[in-house]
Amino acid sequence: MIRRVACAVALALVWIVVLGWAAGLSWHTPLMPARTKVLRGDTFRVVLGAGVQDDGALRVGAVGDDGNALQSAALDGIHAADYPILRYRFEEFPRTLELSLVFRRADSPRDVHSITIPWPGAGWRTVDLRGLPEWRGDIVELGFAEYATAQLVPPSAAFAPFRFDRVQLASPSWRGGLAALYTSWFAYVPWALNSISALVPDRATFGTASPLPALAPGMLLSVLVLALLLRWPWRRCARGAAVAAIVLWIFLDARWLRDFDARHALTEHLYAGKSWDERLHLLPDQDLAFMAAQVGGWLDSQPPGQRLLVAADSNYAFLRLIYLLLPHDVALLQLAGAAALPPGSLVLLYASTQWRYDEARGAIVGRRRDYPADPVFESGLAHVYRLRSGAP
Repeated sequence: MIRRVACAVALALVWIVVLGWAAGLSWHTPLMPARTKVLRGDTFRVVLGAGVQDDGALRVGAVGDDGNALQSAALDGIHAADYPILRYRFEEFPRTLELSLVFRRADSPRDVHSITIPWPGAGWRTVDLRGLPEWRGDIVELGFAEYATAQLVPPSAAFAPFRFDRVQLASPSWRGGLAALYTSWFAYVPWALNSISALVPDRATFGTASPLPALAPGMLLSVLVLALLLRWPWRRCARGAAVAAIVLWIFLDARWLRDFDARHALTEHLYAGKSWDERLHLLPDQDLAFMAAQVGGWLDSQPPGQRLLVAADSNYAFLRLIYLLLPHDVALLQLAGAAALPPGSLVLLYASTQWRYDEARGAIVGRRRDYPADPVFESGLAHVYRLRSGAP
């Protein structure tokens, strides 16, 4: 009986140490925060969009012309190192939107720092900002920005009214650290390129992480404690290790299935009950698709066999352009390197800074080479040029 009690106490200590280590806490960290700063939603001013005060909160009812919403509040006497624990609460926040923390520092008031933080959902969410390099010095302004989930949600179908309740900044504590750890492990995060894996952390959002690096040592230490205090034989130790591995795997898989269900709910919200034609046009990059259709229509009017070379800063943008412009002969301009291109080749520049058109020289200017060219078509951010022979 004494061994079992000692074993229970030892297991509790093991998991306190493991969770405290994962949350960046120590024995000197107080249980409750020593300092807190609470800001009600109605103290924030609307920078983008529209909102009204609602019983101590702020009800946001519209986005700005660019499809984004932004609320901000001035701060006084907030030192980042003293208040690294951020807690926030929204109500009726649509799953189609992402949330970013926006802030300014006293040492660089013109610079705006922005990071994507976990989706609010229902209740409080907590983020530990100690791992954010930009969170330092004196914070003079704090705000939240809301926008359509990138590469998943069409801006035209993203917004729905929500209520911004309040935000709290607090000093480090076990309560805040464990709450931040819970958010980092279980907060909803939209699809990412490697979301298919239950082991690889697909958390592009700040303040989120995989629980595997903490849970695996915890399970191993638990088996060691049981084996030492209960004097297990080696065969039972092996079975215990196998059971611990299976339990850990089931937990990780269940967590991934929970994420999958939440992500599938977004897909259902966007496309369920709509016809195929409606779904076909309900794209997350509607502007890009429209522009590609314009360029494709122009290419159809040109002689056959024209090759189009695409340049864009965003990998997503040029990959989508190549896909959307099929079955035309489309390739990536960057792959040409410093090689010469035959006159008559077409070049599409889309929001590119590596390549630009110099009107004075009549040439496409790049880092390695310039190409004499003439503009032949334009649609939004897309500019098509035809290469000509001769020096620029």
